[in-house]
Amino acid sequence: MLYEKNLENWLSQMKWRENPFTLKIDPSLFVGYENQLKRLVNHIREGHKIALITGSTGSGKTTTLKFIERQFIDKYKVLYISKPPTEEKLSSVFLSAFKPSILERLFGVKVDLHNLHVYLNKKLGERKLLVLLDETHEADIDVLKWFRTISDQVNNMQMILAGLSTVDDVLRSNLETLKSRIVTHIELTNLTYESSRELIKKRIESVGGEDIKPFTEGCIRKIYGITGGFPREILKMCDKLVQKAVEEEIFEINEDNVESKSETSEAIQEETEVEEKTEVPERDFMKKLSYKQRRIINILMEEGEMFPSDIAERLGFDRYKSKQHAVRSMNNILKRLSQMGYVDRKPKGKGYVYFLDLKTKNLLIKA
Repeated sequence: MLYEKNLENWLSQMKWRENPFTLKIDPSLFVGYENQLKRLVNHIREGHKIALITGSTGSGKTTTLKFIERQFIDKYKVLYISKPPTEEKLSSVFLSAFKPSILERLFGVKVDLHNLHVYLNKKLGERKLLVLLDETHEADIDVLKWFRTISDQVNNMQMILAGLSTVDDVLRSNLETLKSRIVTHIELTNLTYESSRELIKKRIESVGGEDIKPFTEGCIRKIYGITGGFPREILKMCDKLVQKAVEEEIFEINEDNVESKSETSEAIQEETEVEEKTEVPERDFMKKLSYKQRRIINILMEEGEMFPSDIAERLGFDRYKSKQHAVRSMNNILKRLSQMGYVDRKPKGKGYVYFLDLKTKNLLIKA
């Protein structure tokens, strides 16, 4: 009861109707990924069949699908599928959206996977169907084969798949026929600092608050540093800070209120093993690097430009608490390698891709 009373008083002081940081998906509060969204919208408007969205947990895949649903709900028949169905239930997913008529039920019309395309083409007519399949990485290969077949056979059907980055490898290894039909593939990495601040601001203003209050600018910077710009992690941390502020009756949340995470200190400590250097690398520079730094250098030599999330995935997430922590650690390591003069970066989309410095590449080739 005391907490509820404190909460009511705290919300009143902030002029908030409710806590804006609960993990509810609201496409009206979507921020960031402008270039990726533009590509998806153009993909749909141009009539392409299949697009793929990949990203780590909490990067905003579901929110992106919901945003697309909201954008096209007036002009398309939109079917959002939160999880891939089993093969046995695949037909019923479509039948729930396109129910048989009274006459079809009277005459006992039976629809299965083999004649589903005939049924859907008849039901759609000139209308367009947009299928949004979430959590695609959880789908059985046979189910994905059927989605590909249905997409091929239904004239006005378009499909957007969303899943963890591993789904791209699954398609490449097991279902090249579907992989080859993907016209647009976008990767959701993490938000920039500006977009992260805008996410917090937009959430606060949606419940009647003002700008980023009660958070200070320093607090927002620290939240971004710890969460790595992953939307879900940002919301979870803000929610935790609000709850703490309510309990302690604090009406300004600054960086001192944010507890540091041991995982971030681990990444920083990992990088202090090597003495700071900024001069041009020598031929034996690899001997001076830590094991993980050498792995990253070799991966960049092999692959060229890469996002931190892609490098983290190549290295593996096993020793980290989550993929988000792995990416944050990767950002710290890459920053260190950049300071040492071994790697460089450039903006791409809403993030940065990293690549080897030309001198470093030449030294590796000579070695």
